[in-house]
This record gives sequence, C-alpha cells and structure tokens, in this order.
Amino acid sequence: MKKERSILFLFAHPDDETFTSGIAISKYATETNTQLYLISATKGQAGKPGDPPLCLPQELAAFREQELKRAAHILGLTQVELWDYEDKHLSDVPMSELVASIHEAIERYQPDVLVTFAPHGISGHRDHQAISAAATQAVQTLPADSSVRKLYYATRASNGAAAGGKPVFSDPYETITTVIQGPAFAKQVAAALAEHKTQHLSVERVFPGAISGDTTYVPPQNHYILAWCNLSGYTADPREKEIDFFAGFPLKN
Repeated sequence: MKKERSILFLFAHPDDETFTSGIAISKYATETNTQLYLISATKGQAGKPGDPPLCLPQELAAFREQELKRAAHILGLTQVELWDYEDKHLSDVPMSELVASIHEAIERYQPDVLVTFAPHGISGHRDHQAISAAATQAVQTLPADSSVRKLYYATRASNGAAAGGKPVFSDPYETITTVIQGPAFAKQVAAALAEHKTQHLSVERVFPGAISGDTTYVPPQNHYILAWCNLSGYTADPREKEIDFFAGFPLKN
C-alpha cells in the first residue's frame, strides 16, 4: 500500500520542468513527504548548444541530460526519466504510442497527480502541445483502478504577476484553478535554471538575470488549470484558487 502522495510531471524537453513548475517542485520537495517524478519525452537534442557553443551538436543530448539531472537535484525531484523521442518531432509520433508510453509510466510510478503543459504549450512549441494532448488522452483512457486522480495543465496567467518574460500563450487569471505559491524557493529555481547552461539564451529571455542569481523575474508562484479529476464530488472553482495539488483528496491515516 502506498504511504506517500506522488506527482508525475510530464514534459517535452529538459528545462520545461523548471520553466513551468520550479516553484511547485521545490515547495513539495521541501515542505511535504511527496514523491516527485519527472519524465522528459525528448533529450532536447534540436535545441541550441549555447552562444558560444558549449558542445558539438551531436553532443547536445548528452549535455542536456546531465543539465536536467543537476537541475532536478536542486529542485528536489525524486526521479528523472528521459525518453528517446526526437526533439521537434514529438507530434509525428503516433498518439497511440505516446499514450501507451504514458500508461506504462503511470503503472510504474503510481502517481496521484499528473502535471503537463496546457494544450497551447505556453511557448506554442509543437512538442509541448503533443505531450499535452497525449497526457490528456492517457488520463481519459485509464482503467478504473488507476492511481491518478487529477490532471493539471501548467500555464501562465495572462493578467497575473508581470515577473518573467511574456509567454506566447497564456490563460486569463479568472480561468486559473490552482496557484502554488513559494516565494521562498525563487533562489532555488534560479539555481536550477542556471544549470541548463546550453539553454542560457532561452533562460535569459524568460527569466532575465536568473543565471547570475537575480530572482527579480522568477515568478514566486506557478499557475495551473485542473483539466481532469476523478475525485467523487470534487470540483475546483477558479474564483477560489486551490493552493495544493492534493486539495480534495481524503486525508491520509
């Protein structure tokens, strides 16, 4: 029998976890007894190797894998798993294959909560959109005895706090159901962002100064929308924001 709550973060590339959920991951790792799992569906091998380059293009996947593991350690993730799908081609993978991979991961990790991108992918990246669609279909086709009780979409509030670079896509604050606050963890998030060294151009664009430890543009919270729920009688009212992914769960004995 499981004794701890667990969350599975499912994203497309190394660094997605820190960009979208760094505060939430750090908070749950520090303040709760929650198992925190991360899957990156690609190794980010189609990204830039930095300017000036920190590695050869053919070395980027290995570099980004190590960057992710260092960032994950800073954030406090329990376990990190990287899949071998091609960066920028996740939308070319048959949906049935992605869903099957997610089902298999859920069976192994037995998470209570799944977190992925909102359908728009925040940046509009097709890989982000593909993993969101696959995660959504996966939870909608889970067996009745599955451990998963909630699916959250990571997003940014279009009319919320101004900290951080403006995303390509966002959601009105009125539609956000869940706000995980953790201003005390901004320095931790900045340190994790700094570990994604090959991606320093993207980090600086979205979180100016973070690489040097300046948290001015590291938002003190992460925003989510409850997209799917399998808790009897429970709904999330966007007018009264959840402050916990496990809101509505029965108390543990």
